[in-house]
Amino acid sequence: MNKGFTLIELLVVVLIIGILSAVALPQYTTAVEKARSAEALTLMSSVRSAAERYRLQKDQWPANFNVLDVEIPLVEGSTSNYGGKNFIITMGAPSGAAGSTFVVTATRNANKDKYALKTVMTENSTTGTITAIRCCGTSTDTSTSCGSLTAGSTVEKYCSAITSGKNSSF
Repeated sequence: MNKGFTLIELLVVVLIIGILSAVALPQYTTAVEKARSAEALTLMSSVRSAAERYRLQKDQWPANFNVLDVEIPLVEGSTSNYGGKNFIITMGAPSGAAGSTFVVTATRNANKDKYALKTVMTENSTTGTITAIRCCGTSTDTSTSCGSLTAGSTVEKYCSAITSGKNSSF
């Protein structure tokens, strides 16, 4: 009596493993991207709070990261790009916008696709309160728009995962 597996049995096992990995890999990459975005959201939250404090103290938005009361790390190997391991953080007033709006942007290059997380802060001129809206999209500049997402694109998939399936704003 021969002991062992037949070629058919081995092929079935390989086929099942292939199907499982084909289903699991996209979910895994999306979960990894969502975890990486947590770093950017944490940094953006720190910049947002520091920028709001600066605005309240100086009656203007900060011009650069050096004037903030928090330390934002430089991107490894860079002397001018701020952010973390996976994102570059920029900030500024949108061009042509009134002085009451300020944008913090975290840009990520993932799998040859570039997307951005944004926090758009707007000060109410009457009450002085600052409201913030976060969004995810294709626009990587300091504009208040996040840009349109192409349905089914990698960027749309990542933004959907980051925003927990909501529209681009969260």
